[in-house]
Parts: sequence; structure tokens; C-alpha cells
Amino acid sequence: MNRLKEHLLWNKIFVCALWTVSISSISLIIWWRLVYAIDVPRSWDQVDFSLALTRFDLFAMQPHFPGYPYFILGGMLINKWIVNPTQALSIWNSLLLLTTIYPVFALSRSYLTKTGSVVMVAIIQSTVFLNVMTVQPMSETAAVAILWWYIWVLHSAFQRKNSTGFVVFSSLLFSFLLGIRLSYLPFGIGLLILLLSRIKQYNPREYVSFLVIQLSVALLFQLIWLAGLAVSEGGVAAFIQLALGFSTGHFQEWGGTAVSVSSSFLERFSDLLLYNIAWTGLGGQRILLLALMGLFTLYAAIKILRRTNKLRFTPFVWAYISMFIGYFLWALFAQNVDKPRHILPLPTMVLFGLVCFICIKQQVLHIRLMILFLSIVITQTVFSYDVMKEAEKPSAVHQLIDYLEDINEPIIVYTWEETRVMGYVDADFKHEQIYTYSTFQSDKSYYENHRIFLTKEVVEGFKEQGIPIENAIKKVKDFHSSSLYDPVYDNIVLYEYRE
Repeated sequence: MNRLKEHLLWNKIFVCALWTVSISSISLIIWWRLVYAIDVPRSWDQVDFSLALTRFDLFAMQPHFPGYPYFILGGMLINKWIVNPTQALSIWNSLLLLTTIYPVFALSRSYLTKTGSVVMVAIIQSTVFLNVMTVQPMSETAAVAILWWYIWVLHSAFQRKNSTGFVVFSSLLFSFLLGIRLSYLPFGIGLLILLLSRIKQYNPREYVSFLVIQLSVALLFQLIWLAGLAVSEGGVAAFIQLALGFSTGHFQEWGGTAVSVSSSFLERFSDLLLYNIAWTGLGGQRILLLALMGLFTLYAAIKILRRTNKLRFTPFVWAYISMFIGYFLWALFAQNVDKPRHILPLPTMVLFGLVCFICIKQQVLHIRLMILFLSIVITQTVFSYDVMKEAEKPSAVHQLIDYLEDINEPIIVYTWEETRVMGYVDADFKHEQIYTYSTFQSDKSYYENHRIFLTKEVVEGFKEQGIPIENAIKKVKDFHSSSLYDPVYDNIVLYEYRE
């Protein structure tokens, strides 16, 4: 009896600790997102989004196609109070992600206790890589926020089998999702499974009518933002031309897809799964957190093996799994695996699924599981603070700009994407974007009295073109920044060109 009382006492202590730590974590994370919101673009894409708040023009890549209209619209509204456009977009991300507390909690309550649901919210909100992306002026976090609302509404629609209101609501949120991030198209699988699941509610004729109406409504919601973009760009024909040009470039040239790069399937798969999802998405590029996530995954795997014969998946669970697999394959074949931000929805979906599976129908959480949850929330919170504070440190490209501005003589620097940031901050030296050696040879003749600099990407590009440029360049300086914030341009090498 005494051991039972002691066990119950410890259980209450850990439950109180979970509530205290979870609520404290959520509160701190919300505050830090606002404090460390990035106010100067660090990359080409961030410049695109920032410029769009003052002049929305897809042909000028403000932003680039497909325009992300709902993300930009929200940024414009915030920009009325936050003058800095880059910071306004970062704050918009923070506000949208804050709203996900409700759908994540409400969705969790279908499977977990109140304590488990609060822990779930804390785990999602404190995810390190999610917070890294939140303080940046990029559309991924805004899309993830809408995604959680969409998943919750889908779940509600599956639960209320005789209601069409939530089906329409699902279509509306899916249109918001694509209007923020078109690459989240695979999540439409959930909506299709929802529509197919309603076949038992109708006779064949009624179901065909239901299907036609719902698909028409879904299409109409998508046309709202598509039509707005077409009008803003001079009409449907111009918009289609722009779309075709972007699609060709993305899938065949510069998009980093399976078609446009020469890396093997195994390399892409390992980069996506091990580096992007595990190391970056779940581990936040921190060994301790990765170890905790590994322990958590192992615990879940053991539970799954023990319950194999008892597994019963509802239509919603099938939809959830299908959306995860669909987006995973999309990220594998149709996205740039060099940029981990493309996998942003997957880590939080993994965490949600594992927590729900482990704790489902448990009225009382085991103490060892509560210790694991406490460890994850505390560790994620500490590392989230650490990485969000890193946003204050200058990126490699800004270090490069500062270095070049200190040179007191005429210079010209040839870059790839770095020149977009240089133009945004109005750097006081000449800079050009260059891709081919023949263009470089022609252009540099205009700068005979200038020192000529090249970045590593330019040099590597010349080497791929078969140009033996090693003897004509001298390494000047390395510039380093966080690979979490600058995955492609975290290490910039500057060379000086000499005939």
C-alpha cells in the first residue's frame, strides 16, 4: 500500500512538472520568436519575399513564382505596424504558428489525456528546426501552421460523417495551404481520401452528385488566389507563360530535383532521411537532441512491435499516413534535397504520430515516459533558444559584404546567388551575377582598373565548364555561418582573380 501511495505521489509530481515545463516552454518560445525575428534577408529567396511587400511583381521575382499570395498578404498587413518588411514576414510566421496551439491540442485530445495533449503542443512548438524557420521571412512555417489547421479539420470531417460543412472547410484550408506553399500539393491526398470515405453515406447517384459538387467547390477555392495572381500579372496567358517557364526551370534546370541533378537515388534518399529529417528536422543538428529522438523512436518501435496484432487504423489515420508518404516522395523526387527546409512538415508529423501511438488510451502516463517527455521538451527549448539567438549573427554573405566594403579601392565581385543580397542592402561596390566563363571574359574587360573577385560557386562553375582557372586565382578569405540558417551558403570562399 505504501509503495502504491509513493508511486501515485511521484506520478502527481511528474504530471505537475510536465504541465509547468510545457507551458513555460511554449511561453518562452513565443517570446523568443518575436525577439529574434530576422530583419535583414540572408538569401536570394528571402530577398524575393521581402521585396514583394513593397511591390508584388512575379516577373521581377518579387517574389518568385507562384507568388505565395496568402503569405505575402499577411506580411503586408503586419508591415503596416512593423516597418521592416523582412521582420514583418518573420512576425507573420510567428503569429500563424502561435494559432496552431488550438488545432494540435484539439486533435491530440482525440487520442491523449489533457496532460498528454499539453505535452504534444509543447513538443511541436519547441521543435528546433521549426523555430529556426519561424524567425526567417520564408513561407514554410506559415504553410506548416495552416497544415495543422487543415489536418485538424480533416479529422473533424472524418469524425462527423453526416456533415458536409467540415468537408467544405477542408477544401478552403487546402486552398490557403497551396496559396502559401504550392509544393504542399501532396497533402491533397487527405482531402481525396475524405471524399472517397463518404461513398457509404450515399447511393451511387447521390455520391456522384456529392463528389462533383465538392470537387467544384475545392477548385473554386483554388481559383480565387490563382485568378488574383493572373490579374496582377497581366492576364491568364501571361500567367500561364510564367508558370510554364518556372516549372521547366524547377524540374529540369536549377530546382535541385531528381531530374535536374546527377546524384544517385541512394544519395538523395540518405540525404533526405538521415541529414534533412533526422539530423536537421528532428535533431536540430545537435547530438544530444538527436540521441533523445533516437531513444524516443526506439521506445515507439518496441511499442509498435508489441501491438502489431492490435493495430486498427481508422480512415483518418490512413489519410495521415498517406499524406506523410506522399509528401516524403515529393520531397525526395521534386524538391531540392540540399535545402532541408523542404521537409519542414515531416518532423512535426512524425513526432505527433509517435506520441499519439505511444500514449493512446493511457489515462496515466508511465513515469519513465514522462521523464522522456520532460527531457525532450527541456532540451528542445534550450536548443531552440540557442539557435534562434544565432539569427543575430551575420550570415556568411553579410560577412562577405562587410569585408568587401572595407576595401578602399575599386573592386568588382562575381557571384552566383549572393549578388541578390548585395543588391538588397545596396552594397557600395560593384557586383555581378555570372554563370559562364565566356561571359566573365567579356565582362571583366570593362573593369581594367578594378580588383576582380570571384566566389567559390563561380570558380566551381568554371571548373565544371572545363576551364583550368586554378593558376589565375588566389584564395583570399573564408566566411562561415550556421548551416541551419544558410544551408547552401553557410561557407563562402572569396578568391581574387589575376591574369
